[in-house]
Amino acid sequence: MYNIFAVSLPLPFSLKQITAYVVEVGDKLTIIDTGLHTKQTSDTWQRFFHEKGWQWKQVEKIIVTHYHPDHYGFAGKLQEWSGASVYISKREYDQIQAFWNPTSGNPSEVATFFASYGFPSDRLHEITEHMEGFRAVIEPHPSVLKWLDEDERLAIGGESYQVIHTPGHSPGHLSFLHSSGTFFGGDVVLPSVTPNIPLMPYSDPNPLATFLSTLDKIKSLDIEMVYPAHGDVFYSVEQRIKEIKDHHGRRLEKIKAMVQGNSAQTGFQICEQLFSNRKLDIHNLRFAFSETLAHLEYLRLRGEIKRQFHEHGYQYFV
Repeated sequence: MYNIFAVSLPLPFSLKQITAYVVEVGDKLTIIDTGLHTKQTSDTWQRFFHEKGWQWKQVEKIIVTHYHPDHYGFAGKLQEWSGASVYISKREYDQIQAFWNPTSGNPSEVATFFASYGFPSDRLHEITEHMEGFRAVIEPHPSVLKWLDEDERLAIGGESYQVIHTPGHSPGHLSFLHSSGTFFGGDVVLPSVTPNIPLMPYSDPNPLATFLSTLDKIKSLDIEMVYPAHGDVFYSVEQRIKEIKDHHGRRLEKIKAMVQGNSAQTGFQICEQLFSNRKLDIHNLRFAFSETLAHLEYLRLRGEIKRQFHEHGYQYFV
């Protein structure tokens, strides 16, 4: 018997939850994505396994689609409970090490990077504290890892899935496609929100261009059913891709108009205009700012706007 179970795990962010999946075949289990390492996550996993009558030793694999804390954070604890290996792309694990390695990770690098685009100097400590705060919800790190590469085949619940590199939201994001059209998509295509496409240190210099190419790649696949990490299972992947592309098209036009209608501005000044109708906490401000930068760099690298360095950070102009 081949079964897929959704596990809704709570998050202390505006998204409120992440959906992990457990694939069951016979008495063997595969987990896809893990949640943050919090008591609420721990309780949810324990309750779910108890209700199903499962034992942790039944878990064969723990798969992490990408490095973001809500996907990776509980992987180490699940490994402690089950003894299963954690599967992730090497590039995503390198991102984890860059920011949160217990001895060499440097979360403050995000603040340094943001400062070069005009993020206010008196608020940079908030970014560093915010990034540092993720350490508590991603430890312990898993000790047994196996790297996944694009286009290899991976057994999930005894079935063969194609490993597909789907970058943009993160540089080494992976998704998984079965010949039946079942697609475990992580955060690459979500049913009701658009995935955050950030410009971050140690990462893709043009993540929006990469993401738009990824959407074209996904559209070319034979996908019947998407199991997303946020929201419900959905079927109309082509329509959803069109909606996401339209969203980014509108945002690019809006940013172009802001740049053309003013003198040179920093990335933060443009972000403030773009999100002027929203009161953002530091978590969502990081998302908004990094995504604003991704759109600005997309336009600059296409030659539609220009950039110059100023004492308060890079400024954009026409």
